[in-house]
Amino acid sequence: QIPIPGTTREKLIRAGIRLFNQHGYEAIDVDRIAAEAGVTTGPLYHHFKSKMAFYGLLRDDMTRRIIDRMEAAAESVEPKRAVQAALLAAYDGALRIEAGKLLTEPDPRDVQDALARLLGELAARDGNKVAPMLGILLAAALRAALIETLKEHEGAREALAHLLASA
Repeated sequence: QIPIPGTTREKLIRAGIRLFNQHGYEAIDVDRIAAEAGVTTGPLYHHFKSKMAFYGLLRDDMTRRIIDRMEAAAESVEPKRAVQAALLAAYDGALRIEAGKLLTEPDPRDVQDALARLLGELAARDGNKVAPMLGILLAAALRAALIETLKEHEGAREALAHLLASA
């Protein structure tokens, strides 16, 4: 659901994305989100029920955006290069939409890793027999590259591309 600009819901979403992406789930409480949005905590609980539900909505939205990019990239190349294209699209996309921290920290909801699942599916299309495990490992490599980039360490994208080229 796309909130109407200027509404309380929209202000909370913008504040939540900014704060969770800068500090992570554990470091942010509902009072800080509400203060950043210029509201009290009541509207946050009214619209989202809990901090975890709010975080889940934001994380799922960012994940969906990245998956859309990954699927588009994978469809634009031959099957042999689909995993590489998807992984690099995820890396670039996460940085572009400033969702690196949201996508790199462990999800407190303990849900299935959608990025790993998609990478595994793409690997399976290419006939890889250990595709599910490969998806998990590649998602971990993606997150590690994003973490290093967020720490302002250079070369993470190139290392990720090299890893894929040599696999």
